[in-house]
Order: sequence, then C-alpha cells, then structure tokens
Amino acid sequence: MSGQVLESLHDVVSAEHPTYIGGGTDIMPLLKNEVRDDKDFVFLKKIPELHVLEEKDGELIIGATMTLTELAESELLNSRYAAIAQAASLTASPQIRNIATVGGNIMQDRRCIYFNQPHLWRSGLAYCFKTGGSICHQIPNSPVCRAIYYSDVATALIAYEANGLACHEHLPILVTRFFVPAAEEGERSGFYKYAMRTTIDFPIINFALRCGGKRPARLAAGAVAPHPVVMAETAAKIDSGATDDEVIAQAE
Repeated sequence: MSGQVLESLHDVVSAEHPTYIGGGTDIMPLLKNEVRDDKDFVFLKKIPELHVLEEKDGELIIGATMTLTELAESELLNSRYAAIAQAASLTASPQIRNIATVGGNIMQDRRCIYFNQPHLWRSGLAYCFKTGGSICHQIPNSPVCRAIYYSDVATALIAYEANGLACHEHLPILVTRFFVPAAEEGERSGFYKYAMRTTIDFPIINFALRCGGKRPARLAAGAVAPHPVVMAETAAKIDSGATDDEVIAQAE
C-alpha cells in the first residue's frame, strides 16, 4: 500500500491506477473490513483548485475537497442554499465532518448489510453482485444489485439541480467541482433526515426541497434506492398550492 500527496490537479490526473482520497472517512472502514483492497492512494487535500466555495457567473461553485463542516458553517450556503448546509450539518459526527469532503460524500460506495461486513463474515454466503456473484442478499429475487446510496448531501444537490465536473483521463473518475444554478430571489430550501441517531447513523430516509422564486419546486428523497429519487409529481402539487393533506394523498 502506498500514497502520494500531490499539489496540482495536473499531477493528480496523471497518476497511474489511483484511488483518490479526500478525507478518507468512507474508504478506511472498507479497507479495514477487507471490502476493498486498493493499493495506490492519491491524497487531494492540498490541491487548491479543488478547495473553493463561491458564487460566480450565475452559479454556485463547490470544490470537491471542501469539508462538510465548511459547508455546514458557510454563511453563503446558510443564507442562500440552506438545504445544502443543513444536509452537510446532519452527516455523520462532528469529528467526521471536520475531515470528510463533499466529493467523498458524493462518491461514496453504496451499502448493504451483506457487502459492508468483514471478509470472513461475507465468506459464509454466496458472492453478491458487488463481489462478483449473481445474487442480491437485500432483495434475493432482484436481477441487479439493490445496495442503497446514503449520501445526505447528494439529495440536497439534486434538489438544486447541481452538475458535477469530472476529470476522467484515468479510472476511477475524479469529481473536481459541483455547479449549482444560482438561487433566485424569494427561493428557499430545507433538508430533513430521519435516522435512528440523527447524525451518527446513515439515514433511513432523507428529503430536500427547493421552492419559491420563479422556478418550479423540486423535491428529492434519498436513502431509498441505489440513487436519490426526484419526486416531480409531489413537487408539482406544492407549486399548485395544494394543502398538506392533498400533497400526502398524492404521494401515497
């Protein structure tokens, strides 16, 4: 196992067979449990192009190595993009948020009760789709892997219709920045997370809503599928001025 701390984006994308590391809080437990066996690490924390948070040319730009604490405490985000700040503030524990990056949070591997166990524990069962087999232990009759994607921040970014910029000269893909359409006057947003222990645990479900302004409302739900789900019909009901009971009935 080896690692490089690089200081330019050019050097980063020129590395051979890299595993990119922001804070490392997601991958380290996977290595410990022998879920992954990566060998060559490239650490990104000292790349200045990846550490940025600003509004420019009609967009909010979030660099991939911004920590979750930096997002949660950002005056800009809390005043204009509240759902993103709230999602960051409710991810994991304060200690992890101080280290974990938004890029790592978005690029985290999907999880399930079988895959995220030590190798010895998993060896007693048939290999699943994620380990080269042909079964999903979460939903045995599923023809594909149904491991769940648990990022809180991704749900908020999707509510804001964010796009990511990636360098992909080498695999795996390195996400460098996220671009969010600038918040409009009168627009507001919020994030809600339900978990057994609000910030320590992964969510059982989470929601992000952006509404107001001239754009249609947008509602996203996370931790319910292999990717966040956009709830377009429910958001349209919010725009129509339907009552809470009507919105709930439509969602059902």
